[in-house]
Amino acid sequence: MAIFTLTYPKPFDSCSNLPIVNEHNEAVCVLQKVERSTVGNVLNTVLLITTQDSLPQRYETCSTTGELLFQVQSTLLTKGVSHQLIMPDGSTLPIQRKTVQLMESSYSFTMDGLVFRFEKDFTSTAYLYCNDEKIASASVVENGIVREGIVYTLFQSDDTLFVALLASLYQSLFVGSN
Repeated sequence: MAIFTLTYPKPFDSCSNLPIVNEHNEAVCVLQKVERSTVGNVLNTVLLITTQDSLPQRYETCSTTGELLFQVQSTLLTKGVSHQLIMPDGSTLPIQRKTVQLMESSYSFTMDGLVFRFEKDFTSTAYLYCNDEKIASASVVENGIVREGIVYTLFQSDDTLFVALLASLYQSLFVGSN
């Protein structure tokens, strides 16, 4: 089992690049918020006013040298919000959203012939499955009412690409949409 952490900056500190570190406090990748375009800001404001909902923020993970690893992109459609996973080579994979319980969602996509599923349980821990096998988890670390960061756990691997994938999905689909 390998554990990785992301620590939020102190209040009022601006930090656009949040390093994800391993157990030895070495950065393995970086989580970044992708700023919306002017048109995206206008559409989001209109959506917020008309439906009391907004588009999730876009987040991407990069290597420590700045190369894009993964990005989750959300698009507003007439039937709701559509999500795509942008891969390191620039290709996109559609992410299918499925309602599991009243307000809970499960997200799935296929990559390299493997079926991935990403969902959050009642404890707010999110799990990443590959072909129905639980391979990783992500959960928020809180100190009272203050969120301090996120812990990513890989159950049978220490592959930093899985950490980057997990971070992009968790931040965009669960944390960034709240």
